[in-house]
Amino acid sequence: MSITQRRHRTGDSEGLDGMATESVPRTEHRSGGLRVNLVDPTADPRWAAFVSAHPDGLAFHHPAWLATLADTFGYPPAHLACEDDQGRLHGVLPLVYRRGLIRGRQLWSLPCTAVAGPLTTSAEAAEALIQAAIRLAQEPPAHRLVLHSMVPDLDPGGTVLSRVEGIPTYVIDLPERTEPLRVGAAGKHSVIKRGVKKAHEYGLRLREAERFEDLVAWYRLYVGTMQEKESPPLPFRLFDAAWHYLRPEGMLQLLVVDQPRGNGTELIGGEILLLNSQTVLGEYLARSPISRQLHGHDLIQWHIVHSSWDAGYRRIDLGDAHPESGLARYKRKWGGQPRPMYRYVERRPSTTQAGTSGPSRGSKLRQLAKPAWRRMPLPVAARAGALVYRYA
Repeated sequence: MSITQRRHRTGDSEGLDGMATESVPRTEHRSGGLRVNLVDPTADPRWAAFVSAHPDGLAFHHPAWLATLADTFGYPPAHLACEDDQGRLHGVLPLVYRRGLIRGRQLWSLPCTAVAGPLTTSAEAAEALIQAAIRLAQEPPAHRLVLHSMVPDLDPGGTVLSRVEGIPTYVIDLPERTEPLRVGAAGKHSVIKRGVKKAHEYGLRLREAERFEDLVAWYRLYVGTMQEKESPPLPFRLFDAAWHYLRPEGMLQLLVVDQPRGNGTELIGGEILLLNSQTVLGEYLARSPISRQLHGHDLIQWHIVHSSWDAGYRRIDLGDAHPESGLARYKRKWGGQPRPMYRYVERRPSTTQAGTSGPSRGSKLRQLAKPAWRRMPLPVAARAGALVYRYA
């Protein structure tokens, strides 16, 4: 099934019943003419419809992703919805409680997720959701509220939330369908086309994975790719759950590249896409060393850009990268422009919150651990990554 076919299915919440996310009580918090309730997104069809209709709605806001996290980690949910007196949603804020050995207790939107945070139709709804989240975080045992968002002014006065700008993500803004599509940054179109042509000359073939065995083979390459980046890989269980929950909703696509090998083929690269509303997220890349030499990812990226434009999507989020890295240069070559991502943390006196030194301590530990990832055997790295994301 192509991206074009999937484009018209992302608002469908059928098939989400019975997911691992537990129902939560409806606890009302009022703010002006709006009220905020704790809800179960997998049982309330308004949530999926709101996310899919919102121009900034991401797969990470969708009930299928929230069920993926619940199935993988079992974090207690505290998902908030802002509505008016007629029951119309004006905003949603996915949240889970998490306690880590380094970070301490956190009420987080969301772990193992590049960006989530409040998704609203107005500043009033955003404020109502944030105030309700703060009240939840302050209930015993106290948790620190942490939000990951691309919105630069969630707390305009900066009196409640402390903002830290993180590594940018790179976004390709796609032209209207009435305009011609020209792939790549200025002066890079012919370079990109040569790379794609070479991939075809080497006999590489792109396909959408339909078998679970392809996901398993992709994950082996993904662990190796994360080792090159000196980062812990996400656990296979997360992608297994995403394959189960998002793919039937038309929100997950695994593109893989095969190389001819004797009488058969060998999978040498791939990328998982998450699709919803107007955005295609290209978050999870995996490739073998030979794939880079043979321009395997050029083949994938060429397909993503054209298919997304054909389907009517407005943007492709290529994922984050340090601005000085080779990965960032590759993303800019394809037309990706840096967009800031922000981490908002509730302001509290450091002496009153256990684990408040966790983020800085965690950053130091990550820097110390980076060289170790390269030396680990792949199975050990996969198991270690699962432990890091679950308990750190």
